[in-house]
Amino acid sequence: MSDMENQILNWLMIGISQSPNSLNESFYFDKKEEKFFSILVTDYFMLDENLDVARDTTTTYSQESQDQLVSLIKRIDKNDRDILCIPRLTHNERRKILSYISHNLDNEQESEKIESLYLNTTNELTYFDKTFEVESLPEIVINWNNFKDRILLSKAESFLNLNAINLTKTSIMDFGSEGNITINLKEDGEGNEIRNKKKWWEFWK
Repeated sequence: MSDMENQILNWLMIGISQSPNSLNESFYFDKKEEKFFSILVTDYFMLDENLDVARDTTTTYSQESQDQLVSLIKRIDKNDRDILCIPRLTHNERRKILSYISHNLDNEQESEKIESLYLNTTNELTYFDKTFEVESLPEIVINWNNFKDRILLSKAESFLNLNAINLTKTSIMDFGSEGNITINLKEDGEGNEIRNKKKWWEFWK
């Protein structure tokens, strides 16, 4: 397997491990272009109600990247069937994985800690890296990370197989090194100065 293919698999594993409720970053695959990409929640800040770049907004994206992002966001908004959302591990899947680890640990104290912190609760397990990694014995942490990676890799490969995606033909659209967005709060979309008649202490009204 090439370095690029390994990079894509790692990218997929990161996307799958994201919190199921998080809006910070969403991961996708564009079947038409055969490219993986992600959209940051802040990318939406540069758009107006029509999903065009707002006139009072400037970004550090190159024009090409900005145009690509806007096009992708519009296609997502229209539920374009050629854009696939990368599935995330659900709350129940995370609970089952931790339960399996807990029941197979040859360490009663560690097992009880996992049960107490993460399984005997009604709270959703929103993230996949647990604090017991810091507190636990090194060999348990290693076993946990290896098991977790096998689960994520299996999920990534299943996604690729179900959607007949050939890694050798795909790549990642990376906008990560760009993307600072500035919104002009002193002018409206027509370039007119916004005058705030409220006193500074009335901002909450």
